[in-house]
Amino acid sequence: MPRSPEPPDRPRLYLIDGSGYIHRAYHALPALTTSRGVPTNAVLGFARMLAKLLRAEEASHVIVVFDAPGPTFRQEMYDGYKSHRPPMPDDLRAQIPYIRRLVDAMRVPVMEMSGVEADDVIGTLASQADAAGLETVVVSADKDLMQIVSERTTLYDEMRGRRIGVAEVEERFGVAPALVPDVLGLMGDTSDAIPGVSGIGQKTAMALVRGVGPIEELLGRLEEVDGLGLRGAKRIREKLEAEAAMARLSRDLATIKRDVPVTLEIEGARWPGPDLDALRQLLTELEFAQLLREIGGSETRAQAAVERRVLERAEDIAAAVRRLRRGGGVGIGVVYESPRRTATRLGAMALAAADGPVFVIPDAERSELLQAVAPLLEDLAVTKLGDDLKGLKVAMARRRIAVAGPLIDLGLASYCLNPSRPAHDTLSLAEELLGHVRPDATDAEEVACWTARLACTLHAEVIDRLRVHEAERLFTDLETPLASVLATMELAGIMLDTSALAGQSGEVATALTGLMASIHEAAGVEFNINSPSQLREVLFERLGLPTRGVRRKKTGLSTDVEVLTMLAKEHPLPAKILEYRSLSKLKSTYLDALPALADQQTGRVHTSFNQTVAATGRLSSSDPNLQNIPVRTPQGRRIRSAFVAGPGRRLISADYSQIELRLLAHFSGDATLVEAFRSGEDIHARTAADVFPDLPADEGRRLAKVINYGIVYGMGPARAARELGVSVREASAYITGYFERYAGVRSFLDCTIEEARAQGFVATILGRRRYLPELGAREVAVRQFAERAAVNTPIQGSAADLIKLAMLEVDARLGNGQIDARMLLQVHDELVLEAATGDAEAAADAVREAMEGVRTLRVPLRVDVRLGGTWADVH
Repeated sequence: MPRSPEPPDRPRLYLIDGSGYIHRAYHALPALTTSRGVPTNAVLGFARMLAKLLRAEEASHVIVVFDAPGPTFRQEMYDGYKSHRPPMPDDLRAQIPYIRRLVDAMRVPVMEMSGVEADDVIGTLASQADAAGLETVVVSADKDLMQIVSERTTLYDEMRGRRIGVAEVEERFGVAPALVPDVLGLMGDTSDAIPGVSGIGQKTAMALVRGVGPIEELLGRLEEVDGLGLRGAKRIREKLEAEAAMARLSRDLATIKRDVPVTLEIEGARWPGPDLDALRQLLTELEFAQLLREIGGSETRAQAAVERRVLERAEDIAAAVRRLRRGGGVGIGVVYESPRRTATRLGAMALAAADGPVFVIPDAERSELLQAVAPLLEDLAVTKLGDDLKGLKVAMARRRIAVAGPLIDLGLASYCLNPSRPAHDTLSLAEELLGHVRPDATDAEEVACWTARLACTLHAEVIDRLRVHEAERLFTDLETPLASVLATMELAGIMLDTSALAGQSGEVATALTGLMASIHEAAGVEFNINSPSQLREVLFERLGLPTRGVRRKKTGLSTDVEVLTMLAKEHPLPAKILEYRSLSKLKSTYLDALPALADQQTGRVHTSFNQTVAATGRLSSSDPNLQNIPVRTPQGRRIRSAFVAGPGRRLISADYSQIELRLLAHFSGDATLVEAFRSGEDIHARTAADVFPDLPADEGRRLAKVINYGIVYGMGPARAARELGVSVREASAYITGYFERYAGVRSFLDCTIEEARAQGFVATILGRRRYLPELGAREVAVRQFAERAAVNTPIQGSAADLIKLAMLEVDARLGNGQIDARMLLQVHDELVLEAATGDAEAAADAVREAMEGVRTLRVPLRVDVRLGGTWADVH
């Protein structure tokens, strides 16, 4: 925020009720924390209100007034004063030092005085300003401060945008501002525990003061009360007479002092503007990137353009490469010409050292220019800095250039620090940590330049944060080497039988045509099946299907999967619609799309594995997503049959068996679960025997499987009822029975949530943290979501950790060249490999051994390994 313009000779003074600001901010925003678990909602709200006021009002003279710690004279006058108020919440108390640091960094003058309240200091300063002929704005929503309003002093309720002058006070209390304490003295004030006179409310108090006068006059002229026309006048007079002392005491408690020993020095109230360096340091610590831009104003927004030097000749690039190699580290930013980064032309490439210009190669696809930059990329002594370095590695490998040497992927570092961040690119990290203003995203070359420059700037800071957050080993020993393994897998791809998919596509097209005719026949009318509005009309108006329990959206009644599944019990049409949607999605998403994505020369399809998407640590797959191909339906299995081994090779599937339930047993230490896994029992059959002994074996096992996995995902009775097909009451009884039998699991879940609340995060087996500030949310639904995440993340996240460790171990075992095999895909708990036919059995044994021995748990890890010619065969 820039410094305000020079004030006129008689400036306007802003007196801010700092303590009121704090409490309003705290209650206005939901619970928020930094990635370290430090609560920040009150700091954020306070800072936003202060920044908005200074900016909108163009304030030149400002004082923030805080309540000083310790008792005040009012407690000495009356023991009950504010005695009903609960102690300050711990999460708010922890934020007070940060708020004081914020005000200091903003360089806003502060006043406070022990023994009195902030209101008394404000009242005194306002009186002195009034006497000096200055206009004063008191920034507060406290009604008590209405008594100091005058022709020169107004009240400003910033949150509601209300300005209160003399007329507004008279409208509220029916009297002049000076008589407000008398009205409060009679009616009392529940917020401050000022008793007032029993039985007298605001209307009566206003009538008494307006009709007779302030409390002293009123108590001396009680006979006049009868003439005011008040209902129960006799009783009111008797109350006033009996409680005269309390009326006087209440008035004195409500009266703001105007003679506190403070002196207004108008030059001392001049606001010089913020200390941007101190502010940036604080807001970076609090992880308030957006706020830094808001407060930084034009000084921060005026981001200097990055100095760049465009290189269009190979000899110029060679000279730049020699210069960059001497620095030992290079920041890299690349422009790709389509979102599928690794399968498209290269645009610009930006290269930067810690200082000096950013070198820009405007057309990096040109072979002679790429060859000129190759010595830098291949130099083992040069550290490469940037984000999505795996993507760069794959793109360069396809152009026969290696990206070698140490890799510091800031996106991976950001993910290891806080996987819940919305974005993990270099610019997002710079925005958060440095307050750097993001360049225009439409200028891709500018983005690449800043990525290269800021990667160098951020390097040391990010490594230090990894150390502080105990995430350094996660970054260096797991995610960074895994990125290289994933790059190799992406380059390998998997063979696709496109002719088989084409044949399936034709069959599904025929089935869809027949299904459409069947749908129209069942509906009794032709309509657009893909139109929600037309479908809604058919279901609820033409067929008159029940709407009870159907959610209503802005556009009308829902026709989603859940609704259609429910309505399928009433009529055959909804089931046909579900089948049509399923087949249509399979055709468009897989049968027609996959062949177009296969490499025309090799016939292999290459997915991209994403390390920085899922908050639990799981990998995801995109372009195309090969982790989401249905496996439970016949048509989904047919699609998998089109993924085949190359000539003379076989596919291997190595799948962790019930890894999440084994981790639940490991973490909980539940004796029954642990023993079941150690003895090799069918865990679902065991649970069925323990929890559903009266049900048939098959039915009991089905229910047990739902409950077992539901517990891992924090499933409650309502969800369990839907999954089990029973009432909520029955589902609740099943869950209760489960926890009675597996008490160790119940204890683990409860302790996990309790510890998460205490420290602000949960952690996986390798220490990957997921921060859950929502655990302190006031909204029940938000809080319950966080509790489910707290339960699920250590288990699902640890499963992700183990499969990643396994991938590194498998890669190491296969990397010596003794076995001709390589990893192709990772699908959650499964690895898919391809091996020469003669080496397939040996490869399978090596993979099983690596995966089962990757970590010692309380229960054994088991891996199901199968061989076949297609991906469907190995399942």
